Amino acid sequence: MKNLDLALNGACSININTSADEEKELAILFLDIRNFTGLMESQPGQVVINVVRRLFTAFNTIVKNFQGKVVEIAGDNLYAVFGLQTGVREAANNAYQATKAIFQTVSMFNEAYAEPFYGGPLEIGVGLHTGKVFVGEFGLDGASNLSVMGLPVNIAARLQSKTKELNNDLLISEEAYSLLDSDGVSFNTQTINLQGISHGQQVRLAGKSYNNGHYLNSASSQNFDYLLAISG
Repeated sequence: MKNLDLALNGACSININTSADEEKELAILFLDIRNFTGLMESQPGQVVINVVRRLFTAFNTIVKNFQGKVVEIAGDNLYAVFGLQTGVREAANNAYQATKAIFQTVSMFNEAYAEPFYGGPLEIGVGLHTGKVFVGEFGLDGASNLSVMGLPVNIAARLQSKTKELNNDLLISEEAYSLLDSDGVSFNTQTINLQGISHGQQVRLAGKSYNNGHYLNSASSQNFDYLLAISG
């Protein structure tokens, strides 16, 4: 790692920590809580924030259990990668299994909390993609964090954004889908255009429609209480 002192107009300096980037083929997951703003408007803000923080704590535990790494949590968004220590095929399968577990968690949350108290479900959108990216560390003022950059990151983020337009809460790129172990389930295919991406992307519509009240593998509120307990 090396430190670079940058002088800006002679008035200030920024200490940037950086390291040599390594190219790796990873699975990339982007997640967004869709109706977070509505919850903030209908309920005391601190209550919603505390619940969402505990949800993200549970999501982080799930990601780690499937050998993934959360790169960033910002507001109602989560960004994670898989494959830092595995091959890309295993990474893609781990990312998909983690996604299913996250949807199960959301389902448990809705049964135990959102629907009884808010009268409606919390919903998420997820985009999954694989590709070669550059992995390193980057930070300002001495704090270094995992940095993953490249076109596949942008594509995964755009897929997550596209879930609402396509009314399907899980979009998987064809590249990622081709690596998944067959479980007898097939998903509809669609070619879409993504903002800022010049070529069309073939994707699998692997989730459910929004606002339909159905989630993967419904579970009991007791299980959700246990989940919150272990997530701290």
